Amino acid sequence: MDMMMADDMAMDKMEDKMEDKKSAGSKKSDGTQESIPKEHVMTPCCCCLCVCSNDKTVNSSCLGCFPIKCGVILIGIFTFVLACILVTYNFFFILNEYVAWYFPIVVLVLLIPLVISVFFFVVFFTKDTISTRGKLGPACQLALISIALAAIWTLCYFIFLYKKDAVYTGAGDPEYQQGYKKTSKKVYVFTILGESIVLVSLYAYFICICETYYSDMKEVKEE
Repeated sequence: MDMMMADDMAMDKMEDKMEDKKSAGSKKSDGTQESIPKEHVMTPCCCCLCVCSNDKTVNSSCLGCFPIKCGVILIGIFTFVLACILVTYNFFFILNEYVAWYFPIVVLVLLIPLVISVFFFVVFFTKDTISTRGKLGPACQLALISIALAAIWTLCYFIFLYKKDAVYTGAGDPEYQQGYKKTSKKVYVFTILGESIVLVSLYAYFICICETYYSDMKEVKEE
């Protein structure tokens, strides 16, 4: 009788330990915001095998030919490079003697959402979790809004407030016009408008890509 009671107590302890392990595993999964279990898909790349997708995203693609995760990574790199170019280009307008001092200040303020979107992508590069993936769509939305607002302000300034017939980009002594590049006002306005339309269209597509990647990797709880 004592042996049977001891065996029952041992079985109860083993079951309690198994339940504790399961609960600990579920808490760990909730704390790190991991998505559903996935299996990596190995695809040939030149002379090696590359993990560009998994069993959840194997049917999704970017631009019709790239794996969707590669597309998301390229979007993040493109956003980082674009932010560096736009911030640097407009910052040096402060040294431009032909442009009012407040023009680059307003542009730099309007580019703040674009810089915030870069931080969202950097966090995603640091750790790919369901919470960081959920910020990729809003990051593209912030970039789209920032580019659109900066373009609108630039067009309004050079059309209504800028009185010269040509736009001088660069920095230097206006008396000798050293360090400046002269561009027709109409050409400059048309160039800014065209670039802005292309970038806004791209980020509208990027939003769809990021939201698709988030949906594919999101955990679906059955009732």
